[in-house]
Amino acid sequence: MRDGTTTTTIPDDPNQYQQKNADGTYTYGMFEDYQYYQDCKNRDRNKGLFTADQNVGSKAINTRQNPGGTRYGYECTEERDYYPYWHPSPWKDVAVLVPQLDNCAFYQAESQNVKAKNYCKGATGTTIPNNEAACVAAQGTWASEPAFGIPPPDCKLASFSRDNHLGNVAGASEAANYTWILPNANVEPCVATGSCNCALRIRYNITTNESTGLTNEFIDAKKNKLITNDPTVNVEGGEYTLAINTAQFGRTFQDRSFIFHITERPKGVSKDTKIYNLNVRGKRGNIVQTFPATEYDFTPNRLQVEEGDIVHFQWTGCDHNPANNDGEGKVKTDRSNIVQIKDLDSNIPVVATNDTVEKMLFDNAFTRSRMALIDQKGCVPVATLIQQNGNNIEQLDANCAKLNAATPYFDGGLVKMNQTGKFTYMSTRNNNFSNRTQKGQLTVTPKKKTVSGAAIAGIVIGLIVVAAGAIGGLVFYGKKHPHSKIGRAVDNIRMPNFSSSSSASHGQRKAPLLSSDHGTN
Repeated sequence: MRDGTTTTTIPDDPNQYQQKNADGTYTYGMFEDYQYYQDCKNRDRNKGLFTADQNVGSKAINTRQNPGGTRYGYECTEERDYYPYWHPSPWKDVAVLVPQLDNCAFYQAESQNVKAKNYCKGATGTTIPNNEAACVAAQGTWASEPAFGIPPPDCKLASFSRDNHLGNVAGASEAANYTWILPNANVEPCVATGSCNCALRIRYNITTNESTGLTNEFIDAKKNKLITNDPTVNVEGGEYTLAINTAQFGRTFQDRSFIFHITERPKGVSKDTKIYNLNVRGKRGNIVQTFPATEYDFTPNRLQVEEGDIVHFQWTGCDHNPANNDGEGKVKTDRSNIVQIKDLDSNIPVVATNDTVEKMLFDNAFTRSRMALIDQKGCVPVATLIQQNGNNIEQLDANCAKLNAATPYFDGGLVKMNQTGKFTYMSTRNNNFSNRTQKGQLTVTPKKKTVSGAAIAGIVIGLIVVAAGAIGGLVFYGKKHPHSKIGRAVDNIRMPNFSSSSSASHGQRKAPLLSSDHGTN
């Protein structure tokens, strides 16, 4: 797995896909490998799937959404469009977010995380069968790819997002999201060796009632005549054509990340200490040019942690955006930094000597400077650049005011949150003062105090002693004053019978009785 330096589709040629640039970087990015696509391209597709009236080809690269088998990298279209998949896949499942939880057990049990997947190996002929009977008939072996041996995917309710709103959650000002706890070395051994090379794929499905057969059951090829392209319907004596494309009437979309690495928890950081990743999402361009991604944004852009938690400030950009995409600084590049602002309505940074904020997000000048400068070197003052080049300084590498001297990846390191409060910040480069902002907010709450088991036991024993002392005092008073109300009440108390085999004294018997009462409460 790797990133590339071009958006041109990787060639379907074993002699070309490993092509490198002069600097040794790969020209073409690659997630799935070459052989994975070849197997998909030559394997029979699942003929039991709902295809509506689409003229779908015969291989696993042909689906209702992609009937002609158009190639996108080395992905297998059938695996992309359907979940859980019935053949081996290189993708490990993190989570399944669903509109209702009824099918969670099914999704989790069928995930390759926990279930082996079968495939046909060594069959004769030009087509790879997709089932055991056909495989054996073609003199092949019905082989098994083991399960990944990791926990099943998380299964939770998905947030509701209204139509035409680009994923923003109803009732909130931010996109639908899921908090992922990164795997440790017990789940991914590559974490321990620092050799993890990862990518994240997000798929999201839109399904209508018509393409589920108006039931909760999964739809299959028996319903192929259920709907047709642009059908004409009769309503109150008039004819109307519906805008239905059966290739997209119920479909799956997809986004993928850059390559990223997962590293071990640093030595000296307790396993009980939470570490939050704070990154940047989106890319260079206006809302049209970045679609279906977004313009720059911090993620999470509303992060709440506790005092003593750690935040890892890190993000990456790209030097190969389309040349005409709108943005600040050097063309084609993404760069971001962090400076504190007074509140989310503000657009001018504050400094430590300014009394407009009570506290600074970073409590030392070195960290504040580093988060703003993002490790740039060779900087030339703006006044000098203008003196030497006039006002044409936007593209100059030495223009650190535009973050041009920074590398695409910035690792700000782990920062412990030592003070409570609500802190807001922005990027100086991308926060255009119109409809385009790159801002975030970090809230640090006081650490919740926990009471140890020993302390709880001490409290319970203390309550017992106090209660016993109070009762003993009342009994003593009642015996001394037998005609008082307390005396008459004490005289009517019936003490419980205990087994004669007990060697506990009378005083020792009361504590377990009171303890038991407290326990049931």
